[in-house]
Amino acid sequence: MARPGLRIVEPEAFAAAALEAFLEGVSGGRRRPVVGLATGNTPLPLYAALRASPDGRAALARLQPFAIDEYGGPAAHPCSNRSFFRTHWDVVAGATPVEQFDPGCPDRDAEAARLAASLAAAGGLDLVVLGIGLNGHLAFNEPGSARESVTRVVSLTSVTMESARSCWGDATPTWGFTLGLAELLAAHRVLLLANGPAKAQIVARALSGPVSPLCPASFLQGH
Repeated sequence: MARPGLRIVEPEAFAAAALEAFLEGVSGGRRRPVVGLATGNTPLPLYAALRASPDGRAALARLQPFAIDEYGGPAAHPCSNRSFFRTHWDVVAGATPVEQFDPGCPDRDAEAARLAASLAAAGGLDLVVLGIGLNGHLAFNEPGSARESVTRVVSLTSVTMESARSCWGDATPTWGFTLGLAELLAAHRVLLLANGPAKAQIVARALSGPVSPLCPASFLQGH
């Protein structure tokens, strides 16, 4: 039996279901909702649906968007999250630019603190869009991350690096920036996206297994 809040759809309906949930998550609240945005292959259908939908394009113009993480590689690299948003978000006329980490900054800890302060000044997240790693990570909160963890610089696990290697190749970063579980789980609404059989086991573990730092996504059970 599906857990409350878990919606299972056919692959061709994935984008429509994600769009519906996203628009619901940013409606009825603040005039300029604050959203956290994931990157990668999983949310691509959502972003494509937002660009194609009149309601989606209107929403992009009034949001305050924040990237939830960033690789510790060159910002201009085609596999960076900055490049991702240039391709899939900034192409919409009027879309508010995404507030992002700068991996080229001279002081990484100060950069993490800067983005955390900017998010706090905006009032925290109304909605966060999340993928889930094969090891249960949320953003770059890798296994072992505490429920109270905040925005910080992190080392990437071998599982995360291997997943990134298909794009980054030999230049795969070993570290990154991430919003902490504290900020992600403080969001008023969470939209967790996963598709494909490879994610079935970790989704089941996250939503039905023991709540533990060993599977950071399991903390969603208490949201």
